[in-house]
Amino acid sequence: MERPGEGQGESAIAERPHGGSVGARLVISDSSHLFTMVATLSWVALVAAPLLISSALDALAGGIPLLGVALWLGLLRVARWLSPLTRADALIERSAYADALALCDETLGVSGVGAWVGRRRLAWLNRRFSALLGLGRYDEALAAAVDAMEVSPDPETIANFAFALLRLNHYEGAITAAREASALTHGRSVRANATLAWAMLARGQPAEAEALASMSLADIEALSPYVRRENHVTSLSALAHAQRLLGMRRHASATVARLRRLTKRSPTLVSAALLEEASLSANEPAHAAELVTFAFASDPAYTGWYLTQPDALPFLREAPEVGPLFAQGAEGQARMNTRTPDDEVIARLLASLRPDERARPTLQRSGAALNTQLITLTATVILLLFWMWRFFISQTF
Repeated sequence: MERPGEGQGESAIAERPHGGSVGARLVISDSSHLFTMVATLSWVALVAAPLLISSALDALAGGIPLLGVALWLGLLRVARWLSPLTRADALIERSAYADALALCDETLGVSGVGAWVGRRRLAWLNRRFSALLGLGRYDEALAAAVDAMEVSPDPETIANFAFALLRLNHYEGAITAAREASALTHGRSVRANATLAWAMLARGQPAEAEALASMSLADIEALSPYVRRENHVTSLSALAHAQRLLGMRRHASATVARLRRLTKRSPTLVSAALLEEASLSANEPAHAAELVTFAFASDPAYTGWYLTQPDALPFLREAPEVGPLFAQGAEGQARMNTRTPDDEVIARLLASLRPDERARPTLQRSGAALNTQLITLTATVILLLFWMWRFFISQTF
């Protein structure tokens, strides 16, 4: 794939900035081989040996074999909770984006035998993209999306690339990339459809935006609970925006109410609900200005981007308490765009893609670790059935 690092405005992709040091934190490496060994040995010690010994001695042993099975299953569950990818997801879900970014950078910085490689590395690259996006570092998020596409230009990575372009107001590139992602998933890419909805709003086509946002929300209902909350918020906010522009105020108010319920526990995502509520408050400019101020305090980057959209809160552009935020948002977007590729470079990159329709979803576990779990769980069921037959079923005949 052609690298978009040659020419004006391409330093964000060329430099690949990473997060800073986080002190004495433990660097996370790919320890799936260690998990495989520990899972196998603990299974032998806690499950296989007690069940076989109990059967050989013809003694129930006070139910200790069953306790060993329960303990081993509990250990598997704890291991899943403590896995690095689960920790990164939990941090992103809590909007702790700086901590999530630090974890991703530490993990991706590991080299040698402990490094995450191939499509398993892609899982971390995609999480790094989400963390940078949450922090409002859209130019760096674009670079992270390109890194991920170099590993696998699949629907998820292309949709991420499209979304980063949207947040940098590169609408045409965002539309092209989002349509590519939607084509690979037969229209069922939540992020791609949400991106297209916002791009249509920027083009002044609210009817098309309303249809795309509705399609995205229908897919969210079908795919729940596997859809990230930020994608749900993006789709709802696009729908509310489009409904307001189409004069569907009652529907827009209902959509904003859904947004408030979804974002009330997230200090950053709540800004989307506040801004859409402000857009519905044209008859109460003072209240709308207060909502925008709160939104800016919650998430300056998203609010700044929202205020640069063509039809965003026109009745507040001259308000003394909010007017400077419009200028600040425009300055922030311009600053990031000096570090991002121009439209020609983006077009060349998109043209060079060889999308991989089959590479979905992103693999997160190693084959050895997954096979170990499947084999040991199957063997546990077989041993349990034999043990129960030996002591309970056979004795009834």
